[in-house]
Amino acid sequence: MATPFIDFRPAQVMQNKEVYICYYVLDPTSEKLKRMRIRCNRIKSPKERKKYATLLCSEVNRKLYNGWNPLIGEDSSSTKRVSIVEAATNYVHQKEKDLRKDSVRSYRSKLTFFIRWCEKAGISDWLCGRFTSSHAANILDEYGCGGRSTYAFNSMLQFLKSLFRSFVSNGLASHNPFAAFKGKKREVKRRVTIPKQDRKRILNYLHKREMKEYVAMVRLCFKYLIRPKEILMLRICDIDFDGGLLRIPPEVSKNHNERTIALGYDVMKYFQELQKADCNSDDYIFSTDFKPGHRLYTTKNMFATWKTMRERLEMPNTYHFYSLKDTGITEMLESGMPSKFVKDLAGHHSLSMTERYLHISDARRILKANTIKF
Repeated sequence: MATPFIDFRPAQVMQNKEVYICYYVLDPTSEKLKRMRIRCNRIKSPKERKKYATLLCSEVNRKLYNGWNPLIGEDSSSTKRVSIVEAATNYVHQKEKDLRKDSVRSYRSKLTFFIRWCEKAGISDWLCGRFTSSHAANILDEYGCGGRSTYAFNSMLQFLKSLFRSFVSNGLASHNPFAAFKGKKREVKRRVTIPKQDRKRILNYLHKREMKEYVAMVRLCFKYLIRPKEILMLRICDIDFDGGLLRIPPEVSKNHNERTIALGYDVMKYFQELQKADCNSDDYIFSTDFKPGHRLYTTKNMFATWKTMRERLEMPNTYHFYSLKDTGITEMLESGMPSKFVKDLAGHHSLSMTERYLHISDARRILKANTIKF
């Protein structure tokens, strides 16, 4: 069993040429005990000076035993002795109240990695203030060496920065050891569109296998620009069967903004079958085997089905399920639909996000207009 780390030495009244109180506390930067002194020489009477020093020494010790450390912050006494693992767990539990379910899974996964790393490093019982920039570099090195993508690394870094910002604001640490670290440079996202002839092949493949549920998901992504995760989080109660509308609730929408989408017959035909089947209103529209159910399905299953289909049709690996949304946006812009309409349908945060797709449609317009000959 590991010996617990003692991060202070009790205060004592010292008297040499002057009367002072001496105690030691942990310096979170050097990870060593640092001597602290409080001089009491302003009181002229030697008797009163000694009496004052004794009372002050008792008060300092009371605060030390309650977790106070002047090098971490004046508010540290209110935090008691919260270990770094306990503090991180509390942070994630608080965040979960405002997160989407898929974000909750992401936070829990990052928390699990952080806790396991702390346990392996033997620091799970440490106070938050003892975590240094050296520890930060080590955990990021290990995470980055796990074959993870640039996106995953940057996401983990943002999580750790946010975690330690909360420690600082709550008086658990004096500084953020991750503040100086920068994310990896991400490659520019390559937008791949799926030509019409290949889309027809995809539909024929799905129709032959009577995968009407998957066809509905494909149409929702391509024509109505709903993200894969959003599709899987939709419930029966989000469908307005009479009005032919689909509500994307704020807790489902990626940018947390509710939006309403008018659906055509291509998707409403399938939804009306669900209405006749009298499904539970709280059921997810696409659950196990992509049929209505109470279980929240993951994009892993959606993408695995797509990969199987792509391999059997011998299509390029660059065709992803999300490429349907990129294709839909590009073709809408090419058709002359105003960027604002596309932005609202796609649920983009800003118009500039939508206009990133314009370079594809503009290039094709230029080619069509370019009739000169050599």
